[in-house]
Amino acid sequence: MKPAKQEQFEQCCHAELALYDAAVRYLENLKAEDEAITPKKWRSEADVLTAQKNLQCQELRAMREEIKAVEKLRKTAEQLEKDAQPKEKKRNEPER
Repeated sequence: MKPAKQEQFEQCCHAELALYDAAVRYLENLKAEDEAITPKKWRSEADVLTAQKNLQCQELRAMREEIKAVEKLRKTAEQLEKDAQPKEKKRNEPER
């Protein structure tokens, strides 16, 4: 690859290259520790992480619903406050 094209490629795909480098370092560390790299272990770890992600997504959805409810209450309270203010002004004004 020509140097200019290589530099352009590196700039374009910086994030992917960083992830690749991190994966290479991770695998090299596993080799250095003499830890067996088994697909079964990776699959079980992936399953655990997927379950955690799904749980966090459910919690996030619940939080969003709670936020929607609180925002609706806040807007209703603001509207009621606006509706009450003109009535109070009329009561406080002296009659002519």
